Amino acid sequence: MFTNRRIRVILNPNSGNERGSALADRIERAISESGPSQLEVMITDGAEDTVNWSREAADLGFEVVSAAGGDGSVTGAAHGILQSETRPAIGIIPLGTGNGLARVLGLPVEPMAAVKSLSSGKLVDLDVIDVPSHDTSSLLFLGAGLDAEINRDADSRNKARLGFLAYVQATLNNLSGRRNHQVRMLVDGQERTLQAHTISVFNATQLNVLGAELGPDAQPHDGVADLLVMSSPGFWAVMGQVLSVVGRTAGRPRMEQLRELELTAYPPMLVHVDGDVVGETPVRLSLRPAALKFVAAAAYRIPD
Repeated sequence: MFTNRRIRVILNPNSGNERGSALADRIERAISESGPSQLEVMITDGAEDTVNWSREAADLGFEVVSAAGGDGSVTGAAHGILQSETRPAIGIIPLGTGNGLARVLGLPVEPMAAVKSLSSGKLVDLDVIDVPSHDTSSLLFLGAGLDAEINRDADSRNKARLGFLAYVQATLNNLSGRRNHQVRMLVDGQERTLQAHTISVFNATQLNVLGAELGPDAQPHDGVADLLVMSSPGFWAVMGQVLSVVGRTAGRPRMEQLRELELTAYPPMLVHVDGDVVGETPVRLSLRPAALKFVAAAAYRIPD
């Protein structure tokens, strides 16, 4: 995938307990061995660099933009490219804690193994959720309520110290005290009002971790997103809802497919996009089918 192509690598040095800085030279050497016609490795100072440099790479005709970082870096690269009229492919070099989309696409989560996998990978089209209310895009999932508060508390400091356990700790800390909000939703033009404490929208969440399938059955090739509403407060009720979503049991909740959503809540609910808190409700989003090309592992198969 790198041979005879113009490649720009945008690397977040703070991802994965700041291991990105230590890997920059190794990543550059490994990609160079694949024979790109041009290779640039750029080190970010902040999240806006990823968005701006990805858009610039698209405008300049680079054929692959490789996001070396966590899920936030990958989302930033996607958002930048969507602002250009050209669409280079995106390759993921996972340096974060969750590395959700790399897992979905069958890529190794070890960075140098991922570089090797990308070099022999294949292109696949992915749906993207446009979130104009917060000037961002979503590749994995976004939400208002519990999942946003979990991601708020599983901050970079805790993730550096605890790794994935930071999410477990943040989840347990936020299960108590759930209170429903008055929610108004416009789902594909149909209005409804309800009581809920969490609203989640999934785009790509099919995971296989250590041989176990986890997460909702949302895959980014079907032209729709999946809506989940949680409305039963109380520690054990919310714990059961979370486990039913993450696990693949017969009792897992039924989700609703959608293409557009407008959400308001009183009082306002915290909102995250792909693990990064971006503000509060109201939120407005729409699904863009097959909007971007990503490099997946050679063995990746689009789910039926």
